[in-house]
Amino acid sequence: MEKQDLTPFLVAGASGLVGRALVGRMLADEGGPGVVAVVRRPLGIGDARLTEVVTDFGQVASARVPPVGTACCALGTTMAKARSEAAFRAVDLDAVAAFAGLARRAGAKRFLLVSALGADPRSRVFYNRVKGEAEEAVKGAGFEGLAVLRPSLLLGDRQESRPAETVAVVASSLFSWAMAGPLARWKPVPAESVAAAMLAVAGGVLEGVRIVENDEIHRLAA
Repeated sequence: MEKQDLTPFLVAGASGLVGRALVGRMLADEGGPGVVAVVRRPLGIGDARLTEVVTDFGQVASARVPPVGTACCALGTTMAKARSEAAFRAVDLDAVAAFAGLARRAGAKRFLLVSALGADPRSRVFYNRVKGEAEEAVKGAGFEGLAVLRPSLLLGDRQESRPAETVAVVASSLFSWAMAGPLARWKPVPAESVAAAMLAVAGGVLEGVRIVENDEIHRLAA
């Protein structure tokens, strides 16, 4: 992070796995910029450098936030939690696009988005297609610099139970040692590593569109 720029970071998805790790790292840097978190409910973090803007994500476009320089979006849900394709799109596409618009209006010139491995707006897989559509929506928002991080399966302690994902995490962890070379792009990644990679990218020059695939996330975090 550039020490000279103390303009607050705008963050969405701060209650999620990556978002919590990201906000935690930012606030741990006492010399860094403050954080403006757009949240559905208070995070319960006592820090003077954290400003919370509580709003329903269906109304995020009308939220009022102070001027910011960089925005980070870690919004996301699952089909199991959303229970319908429409509800899933409302979070992973509509809310992401609305947050990008909010960030531009707040003066953000740079935007970092947590997407997913395999994101493609033309994919036949619904999840990957929506993630790809969200990437395209953010690309069209007009940021001077955009970084899209595409992590594989996320590792970390979630606040809600996801049985199917827990099984996948355990199974993939057993074989993660073998995920080298071409298979590195599939290796599960800790949420803390994604947060570290985001800050590493934010701390450098970010112009145009930069796609950060899963294997690069591991390298940046290391």
